[in-house]
Amino acid sequence: MRRNRTRWLLPAALAVMACCAAGTHGLAQDPIDFNQQVRPIFVRHCLACHGGVKQAGGLSFVTRELAMAEADSGAPVIEPGDHEASYLYERVVDPDDDTRMPPPEHGRRLDKAELATLRRWIDEGAGWDKPWAFRPPEPTAVPEVAQSDWPRQQLDAFVLARLESEGRAPAAEADRAQWLRRASFDLIGLPPTGQELTAFKNDTEIGAHERAVDRLLASPHFGERWAAVWLDLARYADTMGFEKDPERTIWPWRDWVVKALNKNTPYDEFLLKQTAGDLEPGATLEDRLATAFHRNTQTNTEGGTDDEEYRWAAVIDRVDSTWSGLLGLSMGCARCHDHPYDPLTQSDYYRFAALLNTTQDADLHEDLPRLAVPKDPERFAEADRIDTELREVREEIYRRGLALAESREPWETLPIDHAESSGQTRLVLRTGDRGVEVLAEGTITDRSSYTLSAPAPASLSDGRRVTALRIDASPKDPTAALALPEMGFVLSNLRAFVEHAGGEEEEVFLAEVLADEADGFFRPIDSIRDNNAGWGPYTRMRRPRWAAFVFAEPLELAEGERLRLEIKHGKATDGQGPLVMQRFRVATTDDPALAALNEDSAFLELREREETLLAQRKKIASVLAPVLREQPPAFRRQTCRLERGAFLAPQETVEPATPRALPGRSGDRLAMARWLGSDENPLTSRVMVNRVWAELFGRGLVETLDDFGSTGASPTHPALLDHLAIRFREDLGWSLKGLLREIVLSSTYRQDARATEQQIAADRSNRLLGRGPRGRLSAEMVRDQALVVSGQFNPRVGGPPVMPYQPAGVWRSVYNNRRWETAAGDERFRRALYTYWKRTAAYPSLMAFDAPSREQCTVRRPSTNTPLQALVTLNDPAFVELAGGLADRMLARDADTPRQRIAWAAEEVTSRPLSAASLDELVKLYEETLSEDSIDERFAMTVVANVLLNLDAALTK
Repeated sequence: MRRNRTRWLLPAALAVMACCAAGTHGLAQDPIDFNQQVRPIFVRHCLACHGGVKQAGGLSFVTRELAMAEADSGAPVIEPGDHEASYLYERVVDPDDDTRMPPPEHGRRLDKAELATLRRWIDEGAGWDKPWAFRPPEPTAVPEVAQSDWPRQQLDAFVLARLESEGRAPAAEADRAQWLRRASFDLIGLPPTGQELTAFKNDTEIGAHERAVDRLLASPHFGERWAAVWLDLARYADTMGFEKDPERTIWPWRDWVVKALNKNTPYDEFLLKQTAGDLEPGATLEDRLATAFHRNTQTNTEGGTDDEEYRWAAVIDRVDSTWSGLLGLSMGCARCHDHPYDPLTQSDYYRFAALLNTTQDADLHEDLPRLAVPKDPERFAEADRIDTELREVREEIYRRGLALAESREPWETLPIDHAESSGQTRLVLRTGDRGVEVLAEGTITDRSSYTLSAPAPASLSDGRRVTALRIDASPKDPTAALALPEMGFVLSNLRAFVEHAGGEEEEVFLAEVLADEADGFFRPIDSIRDNNAGWGPYTRMRRPRWAAFVFAEPLELAEGERLRLEIKHGKATDGQGPLVMQRFRVATTDDPALAALNEDSAFLELREREETLLAQRKKIASVLAPVLREQPPAFRRQTCRLERGAFLAPQETVEPATPRALPGRSGDRLAMARWLGSDENPLTSRVMVNRVWAELFGRGLVETLDDFGSTGASPTHPALLDHLAIRFREDLGWSLKGLLREIVLSSTYRQDARATEQQIAADRSNRLLGRGPRGRLSAEMVRDQALVVSGQFNPRVGGPPVMPYQPAGVWRSVYNNRRWETAAGDERFRRALYTYWKRTAAYPSLMAFDAPSREQCTVRRPSTNTPLQALVTLNDPAFVELAGGLADRMLARDADTPRQRIAWAAEEVTSRPLSAASLDELVKLYEETLSEDSIDERFAMTVVANVLLNLDAALTK
């Protein structure tokens, strides 16, 4: 037995020695790839307990620094180069289920392959890489391929190399009709017409495909097709959302997107305009309009909701939409804790939020601030000129007022000795180091009016005169208000009276208001006019505010006379709190420089010019669209990290910056916008290229369009993704049209979409790109195709949203009396892009085909196939009407038989001839319908047309 055993052991030992020797001569295994082999093990087995959410035992495997740090046990968790000394390895191989990792309740044991990977990784030095998407795209040489005559573009070589490595070959080229239908829908979202198909088939000269693509890219409908993708990301809707879901006029921004795409605006500039166009030097009206991108956030106008809570919800939405939509990472979970799987901390989240927490909008039912956008685009330049000058005039008024209000002449606090309020508000007088202060206490009533009176200031006893009043309002708790603002106010009217010693009363008039803000929601000077606007922080107050009110004539007060002030607060909220001053002082001055304003011709010219410009602007018919507008530096909010993401639990303050794990920048919103399109950002170009690829091929090179992180899908063709990302950014200059042209002319895209059962079984989802793309039309394309083939399509680009036919009752919602009014004439035949989009009741036929409600950023739509979709195309009155239009076209044709008319219509709808058997069925349907009593030829043809619009070939590209 000993001899036999030796006989078997010796060859085995020699074999091992041979393998080892061979390994030293070039056959050794490649080093462990951390991202490909080790990180997935941590994600599957470790990070639920040792990640960003919780760090059990003081241990996290999200970053190398945390993983190599000493855990609570004191033992070296990972000892690079020595797996036996690494506590990590000891725990994962522990045979005892009570002590091994991961615990049984958290998952299975690591298998032999995973253990071997960890062991080798530690022994090789425990190298650690950033996640692949956090590294810059790496240029890769175009691979050599055996079928060298197949690639038309460089991208084709990457695809073919992968196919050849799998022992497969690409499909044959698609016929011209199939390719043109596919390219037409992908580039302009509309089907090719019969004339376009015929012309393309007959174009036998070299470059026919290129000419077809160039024609489509030049179409005004290009911008509409790709705007539909962008509106999902931007959560565009014609309403504000939430319970009341009132109307929002933001369609001018939608038209800006269409125009920018048609102009082939470079993608980096396209992003910059929408995130910070208002901050660019020399920003135009269109630049400001572009920022409505981030005003598509929802606004909660329900009574009793907290403006500050939902303002924060809008900021959070902007952060999450920027990251998932533009940068392809799921940043949202870092709102409450460090990211569980990627090197993104909670502080990173709030530092980025600080970049977007500086705009004036504040969940207001008026949707302020808003930009007056001319209805006629030809008047944009005129309006822009007026707006620019108006801002300059107001800035100059502000500068002059600031200098005067903070002049060397002292302000003397008015010794108020009597204060009363309307309603239940109780005013209390408190005397301190700075004189008398007025506080509102108890149950404070909305729209309270205050009456204050005081004896003549002592300093006036020598005959000096009062030239102005100053009101200094403050939060009740100024320190706490920086993080959790108090209710603000709007002082909508201030009147002053002198009570003479004999009992007579005389009103003394105010002529000018100088305030602490150049361009707020309302004009401070309205505080001395008869309206509800005026000066004040609407609706939240973080810092002390001031305004100076200049008398028309200097006021002389004799001994025994009193000054009485009437303060009106005319604005109110929807039940969240009173908009009245709750802590303030009133002061007077006899500074002659303030009185001189009434005689200062230069200042008076500024005020006159302001009124003239306002009048000129009102003559330009405009709509008011919500936009971003930066807060003045003096009123800039501080941003705090929020404990568990709760806006009522602010912690330490943070400075604005991009995440530290990515090469980034600090600064402001404009710096962030520039960073999005910078070379140092590894995500933006990858994410956009991947989105374009998904739109064309049905799935991205990274299937998880919104998650390029550790839990997202790995790229199927990583080298191709990086190649396209670099080419898009550098060679094509961020040109979307250039990128699309390159892809749709590639051999990869031009493959036949038909597949055998064996091909489907081998690669059901076409991950290897061994055949052409085939997918269902989007919701918008389903409607738009029916419009085109019906002959009733209204091709007008841009304008207000329209209301095509919709079933009655869909729009019933609480506190909202808007009605769906079906558009008259050909307006109801406009593209789906222009259909009125109500968040709480979106257009039913679009929803049936997977359109989102757009309450949040939608990175990718699901693709479903349900009976409800067939019910829409067969029974929806809108589709039945369009089928009637197609029937009219059929009957108008110069054809000998119904079969010829039906054959023509079928090809018009599907871009290909139907089989004889299918035509037989449709002719039979036509004849059976026509044979029924009281049925005319048009109705019979409408039935056939209705079926054609429901064919699978009609609903796919």
